[in-house]
Amino acid sequence: MKVLFIPGNSPYPIFSHAPLASAARNAGHQVMMGGIDWVLPNIASVGLPAVQISPVSMEEVSAFMGAMPDNPADQLKAVGRVYAEIAVDSLERLLALADHWRPDVVVGGGMFYTAPLLAHHLGIPSVRLEWDRIDSRTYDPGAEPVLAPVLAELGLDKVPDPDLWLDVCPPSLRPDDAVPAKPMRWVPGNPQKPLEPWMYTKGERPRVYITAGTRLFSGEGLRDMARSIDRLGAEVVVGAPENVAAELRGELPGVHVGWVPLDVLAPTCDVIIHHGGGGTDMTSLNAGVPQLIAHPEYPTAATRQVVDFGAALLVESGGHEEVNAACEQLLNDPSYRERAQSVSKEMAALPPAHEIVADLERLVAARG
Repeated sequence: MKVLFIPGNSPYPIFSHAPLASAARNAGHQVMMGGIDWVLPNIASVGLPAVQISPVSMEEVSAFMGAMPDNPADQLKAVGRVYAEIAVDSLERLLALADHWRPDVVVGGGMFYTAPLLAHHLGIPSVRLEWDRIDSRTYDPGAEPVLAPVLAELGLDKVPDPDLWLDVCPPSLRPDDAVPAKPMRWVPGNPQKPLEPWMYTKGERPRVYITAGTRLFSGEGLRDMARSIDRLGAEVVVGAPENVAAELRGELPGVHVGWVPLDVLAPTCDVIIHHGGGGTDMTSLNAGVPQLIAHPEYPTAATRQVVDFGAALLVESGGHEEVNAACEQLLNDPSYRERAQSVSKEMAALPPAHEIVADLERLVAARG
């Protein structure tokens, strides 16, 4: 069986799909993963064959992020639009790939526009694998005007539904209006590096990890937050891509700064502070660590759910005093860790990726 994965247009979707892609490959199937030019090194970093579906570069992604509208609703439309544009642009390249390496099934990510269009062209089953707990349907209004002409040419009135929908959201945090889907256990799929003892050991002070995700092009906000949290007497670790980390190390003496395998570090943390990114959220829950979502990039229902559940706090506005106060609350009240650990146990009980490979095999066999 040949399986083509098309997760999404930034590093995190790559990492979220890596466990299932690796499980399919370990089961003896042929696997390729497609991505824009920017993320091809990320695909290779998790040991998967990488194929370019679009020449969009890191510089272009940075320019798009810098021009993002301030209004949250407009932000969602802008992201949906660019995902749809890349889906339309990549279709010709993917069909050319299929002339030489024809997939038997295609697995797409949250903004699922590329995968079902290709599957429809080839007459093969498609699978939708969500990246995290965020409901990616909120991006559809921005995508629909871009996709409409292509769908009309194909005689379709909407993007085809997947043959299999996989959801990694823990049951306690799944919204009431969620689409019926097969649950799958989420596990970290991030790249590794040679470990240093501090990464997997816990010192005497509480440890606070601060990150703004993989789509980060400036370290100013991380620097200021790290200096503020340091006043709490905690051990601070700052996670950032190397291009940002290099500028921060000289400004943050005594702070570990750089790319750290978060699956290794997370269990040693007492609080994880982040921007609302799905990958950090899922890694925190997987490790049973309380979260502080500070000034989220995209306010989402998923953020509100984990806060309402009691496993996180949210600081939408305000400065470092508000962030520090929330961090102290998480450090001093054990109920947040207890709630996070209850979700971690739920996640561990869901069907693992290697069991889902059998579902892919059945889809291909049924299609003949």
